[in-house]
Amino acid sequence: MVTMKGYTGKFLRLNLTDQTQDEIPLKKKIAREYIGGKGFGAHLLLTELKNGVDPLSPDSILAFMTGPLTGTMAPTSNRYGVFFKSPLTGIWGESYSGGHLAPQMKRAGYDGIIISGRANSPTFISIIDRKVQFHDASHLWGMNTRETEDAVMEQLGQPDAKVMTIGPAGENMVNFACISNDYFRQLGRAGGGAVMGSKNLKAIAIKGTKKVGLADEESFAAKVKEILAKIPKDGPLTVQGTPVMVNAQNALGTFPTHYWQKGFFDAHETINAQTMLKLIVDKNKACWNCPVSCGKLSSVKEGEFKGTVVEGPEYETIFAFGGLCEIADIRAVTKANEICDLLGLDTITAGNVVGFTMRANELDRLELGFPIDFGSAEDTFKLLRMISYREGIGDILADGVMRASEFLDLEDIAVHVKGLEPPGYDPRGYNGMALSYGVGVRGADHLRSSVFLPEGRGVVDRFAVEGKGRFVKRSEDFLAIFDSMILCNFVSGAYSWEDLTDLYKYATGFDVNTDELKRCAERIVNMARTFSTREGISRKDDYLPNIFYEVPFTEGSSKAHVVVKEDYDRMLDEYYKARNWSEEGIPPEDL
Repeated sequence: MVTMKGYTGKFLRLNLTDQTQDEIPLKKKIAREYIGGKGFGAHLLLTELKNGVDPLSPDSILAFMTGPLTGTMAPTSNRYGVFFKSPLTGIWGESYSGGHLAPQMKRAGYDGIIISGRANSPTFISIIDRKVQFHDASHLWGMNTRETEDAVMEQLGQPDAKVMTIGPAGENMVNFACISNDYFRQLGRAGGGAVMGSKNLKAIAIKGTKKVGLADEESFAAKVKEILAKIPKDGPLTVQGTPVMVNAQNALGTFPTHYWQKGFFDAHETINAQTMLKLIVDKNKACWNCPVSCGKLSSVKEGEFKGTVVEGPEYETIFAFGGLCEIADIRAVTKANEICDLLGLDTITAGNVVGFTMRANELDRLELGFPIDFGSAEDTFKLLRMISYREGIGDILADGVMRASEFLDLEDIAVHVKGLEPPGYDPRGYNGMALSYGVGVRGADHLRSSVFLPEGRGVVDRFAVEGKGRFVKRSEDFLAIFDSMILCNFVSGAYSWEDLTDLYKYATGFDVNTDELKRCAERIVNMARTFSTREGISRKDDYLPNIFYEVPFTEGSSKAHVVVKEDYDRMLDEYYKARNWSEEGIPPEDL
């Protein structure tokens, strides 16, 4: 067993088919070359999962990973990731969540939990200080996520345990089902909840008491103090949360509206941060060891949605239902958020799917037999429930925009990259963001590269072309280490490469330098990409939907702009060259 600090030195491998368990030692070489989190996930999936495997088959793998900083006093060291082959896209899948569960996994004695096989009947797992038990979950099947968390903790007599669970959408293998923890936190994107549901796994409860050891506690504490001093005490995320982006994106003309037809929402003031704070926000809510406290515990106190409770809505949920679906009421958006949370749906894809359906209906290209109109909250709620239970048209839409559009002959209006629906930043207003969407390893993504932030603030010319390929590459590398340590992107501006190197060194005792860490980042990105190229991904898949090249905005600050195809090719070439990939986007064999 590995003896270095920062890690527990063990992975827990569970086979649901025969309910067996095994502890796998973490090798020092693997720890040093792949760091943790995303790095561990990429190495595991690339070496153990055969290409072409059905992501919803017993042969698929669901890997929950922590990092070497998880459970330490490093700011935002509360996160864990899940890594899998996505049923939504058929390629690399990853998602991350905060809250309080990840430190418990580490304290329970594991750097990661690797799930394979399929249980014969609904099952949940408890892991209490390395004691692992399989439990019948037939009585939990059909419960929503919050009900499940409560029921599991009560059954175990462990009110302090942390529970990850799926809702009915995961049980019904909706391709964009999420995994929830701490009632309000989600491993949201790419369909990890569907993979969990395919394995008849309803929940995992975790509790641990083991201390996370550090190689040099004094130096680690001093470095943490330095980093904390760089995090604003009452910054925009603390005061307004992620909804601060509603006004910002609308002002830039990049707030996706009317299912990607516009970049400006006339009614944005009905769903912005100021309206949220006035009407629904009760208090801030922080993840474990987070100085930012960006979460907003909110409730609707009157009207038809009275009693609705969520943490949020976050910006991405507001854009998805308020912008794409044009629901001009923050209370109705909050209700849509709650429905997705309880049933277990990724709100970004869910809003895209509903908006896609509204657009098809508007064009008279989809006959449903019931209304599904832009601006209608009730139509939205109905469709979300139909999707979660795969009822009627919901059975088709449950497969996501890409597959639904293929089935319905609506591919010309579908907006996705590699099968993943985009988040709330229209790429017609950001060349760097356009490239980030295109080359995103899991599809259109705003969390694997943060170039939209300096572009949006004017630090970098958002319409420039030269240098954007290298810029995106550098941002991806930095966040690949963040996702391997694992830390929250919201404080990435407070960390430098040198800070990350020092924390890693003080946590593990490894004598590393910044150059070595940067090579690790490149290795991790290349491995995740290679997982997808094995499945057939290449340059042809790194392009955007035609709407972003061909249809300019007619209003807003990004009026008349499109992504110029020739410019995009130049950026893509520059990116491939910076990565040392082939002209077809294939990483070198020597990873």
